[in-house]
Amino acid sequence: MAAPTARAGAFVQHASASLVGQGAQLAETTIEGSPNTLVFYRRDHLECERRRAQAAAGLGIADLTVLLDLPVDLPVRLDSLPTRLRERVRALPRGAVTLTGDHVCRRAVRPLTVDLVIVRARSTHWEGGLARASRFKPFARRALLVDPPAHARDELLMRAAYLGIGILEPAAEGLAWRLGPEPYRPRRHTPVAWHFTEQLHARLP
Repeated sequence: MAAPTARAGAFVQHASASLVGQGAQLAETTIEGSPNTLVFYRRDHLECERRRAQAAAGLGIADLTVLLDLPVDLPVRLDSLPTRLRERVRALPRGAVTLTGDHVCRRAVRPLTVDLVIVRARSTHWEGGLARASRFKPFARRALLVDPPAHARDELLMRAAYLGIGILEPAAEGLAWRLGPEPYRPRRHTPVAWHFTEQLHARLP
């Protein structure tokens, strides 16, 4: 994962300052099949340091499914768990849980929070850009950075509004929001959404 060029990054950060959390960082990556995607994120520094100190192993979706069945930092008796879950708990990667005698205690939480994902598209490929931005609906607020042809602007805005995707356009002094993204309101925590943050975490320096 790389930082965007200084000039481009400054424009994006200035335009998005009111949308992202305090201390949010910006990086560029290829994720969910979308190249050159800009992601605003905030690290959980305590969790990242805990993982480094314990040389914690990576977590896959199957591991996260197990972890979401356990409370955080609260010991649970192993014999109170269903047999299948108990077996899977014992097989979790290093650093995910602490096993002490007949108790298990979940340690792993999400390593970061994603505030905003911005997909970039060429002016004549805005439809593909909307399709790629739509892939991030389960994970964060979404936006498309594009300079659409004048004849397509109204259709773009109409479709983006229906999908809840913000539109960020070049302006005289950098970038400006033509349409704001809809808020991200997940109904529940899911292994897939958590795994998205794990993928990003693995790409960060």
